[in-house]
Amino acid sequence: MGISCDTVYALTDWAEHLGGILFPLCSDYWPHGAVAKAYGVMNEEIGRPNRSIFVIDVRGIVRYIDVHALREVPDTTEIEEQLAKI
Repeated sequence: MGISCDTVYALTDWAEHLGGILFPLCSDYWPHGAVAKAYGVMNEEIGRPNRSIFVIDVRGIVRYIDVHALREVPDTTEIEEQLAKI
């Protein structure tokens, strides 16, 4: 699942621009950043979350956390390795 502080409309447009995606997208737009705040990744200075990846297993246990500055790109190989572990 992908979660973003963007609106549902922006997420829909982004997914269509990519030609569709294979996982659900959820909007954390209102109340703005509530999920990001709950996970401790909301950057209050800029009003949006830091780029964050959480791998959560089927029991809801967080197995991996990767937090980046907004312009940094996460290492997809590392994320895929973490997903393969669960």
